[in-house]
Amino acid sequence: MVNYLIRRVIQMTLVVLVSTFFIYMILNLAPGGPLWEYTVGSASREAAVTGEDYRRLERMLGLDKPVHMRYIIWLIGDDWYDGGPRQGILRGDWGESWKVAYGQPIIDLFATRIGNTLLLMGTASFISLLIAIPIGIIAAVKQYSKLDYALTAFSFFGIAMPVFWFGLMMILVFTLQFKAWGLPYLPPGGTQSLFGEEAGSLPDRLKHLIMPATVLSLLYMASWSRYMRSSMLEVLKQDYVRTARAKGVIERLVITRHALRNALIPIITIVVLQIPNLFSGAVITETIFAWNGMGRLYINALTRGDWPVAMLFLFVSAVLVVCANLLADLLYTVVDPRIRYS
Repeated sequence: MVNYLIRRVIQMTLVVLVSTFFIYMILNLAPGGPLWEYTVGSASREAAVTGEDYRRLERMLGLDKPVHMRYIIWLIGDDWYDGGPRQGILRGDWGESWKVAYGQPIIDLFATRIGNTLLLMGTASFISLLIAIPIGIIAAVKQYSKLDYALTAFSFFGIAMPVFWFGLMMILVFTLQFKAWGLPYLPPGGTQSLFGEEAGSLPDRLKHLIMPATVLSLLYMASWSRYMRSSMLEVLKQDYVRTARAKGVIERLVITRHALRNALIPIITIVVLQIPNLFSGAVITETIFAWNGMGRLYINALTRGDWPVAMLFLFVSAVLVVCANLLADLLYTVVDPRIRYS
């Protein structure tokens, strides 16, 4: 196991480095660039600056260097190049925001958003697991019954439902219509109220959480329940399950002790690979509900050309993806003792 972990860590490091290189190059190939609004051809011509000022801005942001040199500086700093230091992800200097929050350290910017994203994604994932696994088991055990068809229809509805449309419909009904009817209504967006006695309290934050968490939960539980049903059906056909039934083991124990554990292996893969989303958030949902989380921050960074924020977001996401894959492999040995790594 130790040798396996060492090999995986080396592979993960190489994967992350190669991923960040290509991501950085693609980001720099995007048309416009961080200083697009200062060029004469921009939409806001009054914001254009002289060529000398433009070059000064490039030097200040380090954009005057070749792209491969900028990547190395972003990765390890520039004290070896021109007497920095400036940034250097591997040395713990995450740099500062260029546009979203000018001059603010990115670590502080992330710290103000990560809590909201963890709350939203953690709540949605917990609710989805709590509902999806029982739904999948029931649908598999009652295969081709009316209940199975009903649960299947629910799953297809959740998978096919566009997140942005469903979110807007919830705002239309539970905020605008309920308010028009004089009923208690849910806030249309944000993470908490700005005014009032309850602003920032636990009940206030929970009211703001209900609609975005419901939208995400429906999406997750719909797909996860289908995976659970498919995996459970495959396990129920195995010889050891038929042997357990032939020995007179009651059906509840056959399902929970013999079938469920092996049926969870595909679900572990799917759920553990959602770990990066606990950091990256849900871009569309956070945008619709003005949820002040990491996904919304990433979109703002991309649209405004804030490369340090966008690049660090993608770097952390890449690290979490490879770590989630390793965690999934290790959890397989817990669920199925027959699996061994050497």
